[in-house]
Amino acid sequence: MTKKFLLLALAAVVSFGAAAKKPLDHDAFDSWKSVRVAPLSNNGLWAAYMVNPQEGDGMLTLRNTKTGKEINIARGYQPSFTTDGKWAVALIKPFFADTRKAKIKKKKDFDLPQDSLALINLTKGSVEKIPNVMSYRIGRDGGDWVVYSTCDTAYIKPKALKDKKAGRPLIARHLPTGTTKVTKWVKSWTLSRDGMKVGAVIAPQKKDSVTQRGVALLELRDTSYTLLDRGQKHYNTPVFSRESNRMAFIADNDSNDSGTRRGSVYYVDLAKGGIPKAQRYNVALVPNPQIRLMRPPTNGTAEQNDSVLKAWAAAQKAAQGDSLFINQYSEPRFSRNGQRLIVGVAPVILPNDTNIVDFEQAALDIWRWDAPYTPPQESVNRKKLREHTMPLVIDLATDKQTLVTGNELVSVTPSDEWNGDNVLLRDPTQWQVTRQWDYLAPEELSVLNLSNGVITPVGVEKSDLNGLSPMGKYVVMFSDRDYYAFNPATGEKVNISKGIEFPLWDEDQDIPMDRMPYGMAGWTKNDDCLLVYDRYDIWSLDPTGKTAPVNMTAGQGRKNGITYRYIRTDREERFLTPGQDMLLSVFRHSDKENGFAMAKAGTAAAPKLLTIEPKSFTQVAKAKNAPVYVFQKADFSTSPEVYIATNNNFAKAQCVTDANPQMKEYSWGSAQLVKWYAYNGDLTEGVLYTPEDLDPNKKYPMLVVFYERNSEELYRHYTMEPSWSWVNYPFYVSRGYVVFVPDIKYAPGIPGESAYNYVCSGVEELCKKYPFINKDKIGIDGQSWGGYQTAYLVTRTDMFACAGSGAPVSNMTSAFGGIRWGTGDSRQGQYELGQSRIGRNLWEAPELYIANSPVFYANRVHTPLLIMANDNDGAVPWYQGIEMFMALRRLQKPVWMLQYNGEAHNIRARKNRKDITKRLQGFFDHYLKDAPMPKWMKEGIDPKRKGQDLGF
Repeated sequence: MTKKFLLLALAAVVSFGAAAKKPLDHDAFDSWKSVRVAPLSNNGLWAAYMVNPQEGDGMLTLRNTKTGKEINIARGYQPSFTTDGKWAVALIKPFFADTRKAKIKKKKDFDLPQDSLALINLTKGSVEKIPNVMSYRIGRDGGDWVVYSTCDTAYIKPKALKDKKAGRPLIARHLPTGTTKVTKWVKSWTLSRDGMKVGAVIAPQKKDSVTQRGVALLELRDTSYTLLDRGQKHYNTPVFSRESNRMAFIADNDSNDSGTRRGSVYYVDLAKGGIPKAQRYNVALVPNPQIRLMRPPTNGTAEQNDSVLKAWAAAQKAAQGDSLFINQYSEPRFSRNGQRLIVGVAPVILPNDTNIVDFEQAALDIWRWDAPYTPPQESVNRKKLREHTMPLVIDLATDKQTLVTGNELVSVTPSDEWNGDNVLLRDPTQWQVTRQWDYLAPEELSVLNLSNGVITPVGVEKSDLNGLSPMGKYVVMFSDRDYYAFNPATGEKVNISKGIEFPLWDEDQDIPMDRMPYGMAGWTKNDDCLLVYDRYDIWSLDPTGKTAPVNMTAGQGRKNGITYRYIRTDREERFLTPGQDMLLSVFRHSDKENGFAMAKAGTAAAPKLLTIEPKSFTQVAKAKNAPVYVFQKADFSTSPEVYIATNNNFAKAQCVTDANPQMKEYSWGSAQLVKWYAYNGDLTEGVLYTPEDLDPNKKYPMLVVFYERNSEELYRHYTMEPSWSWVNYPFYVSRGYVVFVPDIKYAPGIPGESAYNYVCSGVEELCKKYPFINKDKIGIDGQSWGGYQTAYLVTRTDMFACAGSGAPVSNMTSAFGGIRWGTGDSRQGQYELGQSRIGRNLWEAPELYIANSPVFYANRVHTPLLIMANDNDGAVPWYQGIEMFMALRRLQKPVWMLQYNGEAHNIRARKNRKDITKRLQGFFDHYLKDAPMPKWMKEGIDPKRKGQDLGF
């Protein structure tokens, strides 16, 4: 009686306060705004963030974190601060309406409205706008110049803009004085980190007989211009060293336009003084007998062994420097200290044979059982495979060239950003075919020493579970649920997590593959310690194995049911320094609250809790040189807003935005954590979303939406936006639906029945506990993996009045042998080891594939089903949706299928997102709210008027 009285009282209060509120509708989408945080100024005095509607013109705001002063730039985006924090620069988009009108008139390229550039003097608060700017850059580590490319006809004739082979004007502007330097015909360019040098490819229009084609250096200090090389046919964009005192570029005179062009790398020493000169390097690899690839096993027939040894000999020859060249895809880079130049090399791809008559030439793909890639993989990755190069290291002091690997399949990880001698090589060659269905297929690990060319074998380890320490002293791998460290200098491999009594592997993992680790927080300076996670805490591991592991969070995470995770706020951070502040995210499992804590690197102690709240936190950024943070905070019913915390005081962070004040006009809803026992007796959780004006005496339809586990997102905010493929929670809650999102835990071999076990038990429990749920008006909706589970559930139960199934797999037997067309990969591993959770292959357990395939039980379906299967789905073959549709059509069951032309797995085009949002609502409203059946469900779309009549 008391509980009922409280519910009635609460409903009366809520209803009274929200009487004037209106439900969300489709007209509200476009004006709904999102907030994006940009990096702060280095000194922490200025924060930048953008508030943008889904359609229309946004606002960039620069805010002084001390005074609260704001500078607003209408339609501004991509803001940057100078290193001294005195200036900000940003691009300004054209008016949305102007761009839309121009696109309607079919205008293109430079006939469209162009961006402008905003130069903001933060001291004075003044803003200068420069029209027709294409891109800009400022120095990352210094400088008070802004460099930008322009299409302004004050600098270039309109006809010249249409010449795609010619460059555009490049303008360097000194921010304090306004001094400018204009460089004509710049095709591509880069700015040094110190912000004082520009490397540019000069490509004049043919009519210009004065300007020479080549690579130029522009020194902003004195605005001098030096042409470093001239007259060659092709130049790649130059690069600078980290210290901005060295420069390199690729050039060639090759006329091969269909294959790869043989080129050279040019190096410029900018520290010598005088007129800089470019030094040319060709690939002059001297075979190094010290480089020895590990001999592969020969366990086959004599013929097979001979083939293996020939391939090994060819690979060894390539590794020693045979038939490899610099080409147009060979992007150079410097080591961190600038003493090495790394450039890519590859075998030559011959030009197309112009004597071949295309209409007489057969067009086909050949699928070979032992090929490293299948034709779909080759097709998807053709550009990547064609442009792949292998690193060649040039010692700039001695001119010595070292080829890191001659095997195109080998992946390379350098140490200390190529400063270190050790390079980790991962060779998957022997398992290249196997890895297409084995996600953790082995790979051969070895370490190459760049100084002496010696290769040290590490051993065979699982892919994706190994890595090189920042300084290159250790190779670390996760194997048999422990961490191991291999020392290339001694050849010793030790278990470095031995003695930790708690699992370092994901205890909740329910896919049928080896348990994955919780992960790493990073390394400390000089590779002294590796920081790793268990479920709750952070551990420090000694890579030598001599010191026992140390719990750096003093066990407080496990003691209090809190998970600590390191938030890396410096994108260039390589390692943690003892005494350094470590900002940690905080997640409390019992109530799903989130927050922040602070720890000290190198100190084992309980982290200092800064805040923990019933909120979600995202987009955390920190000023480089000050304890100033900016982040977003939200919950289900509160829009994400920007907060600024100074002096690490997150509890008293200041909210500085009000992105969606119109939310107050709409009925929204609330989220609560619910718990129940699944049919197997397991206590599980989910999230229940209820209307803001809930009346416990009324009956509400309920939508059940699921994927895997989502209860940890109890305080996540879902933006009011058109659907990506599944229902938008606040939209439906606002319109009088209850939405239930249950967690699902999977048992191997029975993913469909696992969904039934958790979803249907949760629905039954909620209907008993909450009388306001109308048990006769319950629908389900899922996308992708959720779409599969939806399709399965309607064959298993008649509990649901209707169901939406986006991109479902309906037949695991055919899907097992299918292709993920977005990557070209086989789908087999997904069933044996991955999300589909069968755990065995089709020939070992055909009965499991059939039992989990909805299409085999389509005759049991009594629930109206709406399928979405898009014909450009790169993840789930869209014929899976067709199989389910055709089965139900043959059985004369009520079924519809939406096929968005050219759309992917999840809908991308906003026009299609708006469309499916309307159709989902029409479908669910019809079956769950007794609304009239939409015209498109009755009549479809007239094929004679496709694109004109959408059936609404």
